[in-house]
Amino acid sequence: MKKITRQLNTLLVSAVLCFSFSITTFAENTVKYSNELTITPIRVFFAILIIPAFIVTEIAFEKIREKRVEKRNKKYGKDKE
Repeated sequence: MKKITRQLNTLLVSAVLCFSFSITTFAENTVKYSNELTITPIRVFFAILIIPAFIVTEIAFEKIREKRVEKRNKKYGKDKE
């Protein structure tokens, strides 16, 4: 019963969100933005900065994961002996 209620709530919330986003899409008195590409130096800077930042975070997470796996393996190795 709880599973059905949870699924029904998820469906209702999804429908309400979709409906609310569609209302703002068809609003007539909104600010119109042009479709022109606006490239500013600050946007270029952040776009270039994101790539090395992503690589650094991936390397950092990999190092942290390796340390935790090594620590876990040592712990289980001691328990078995």
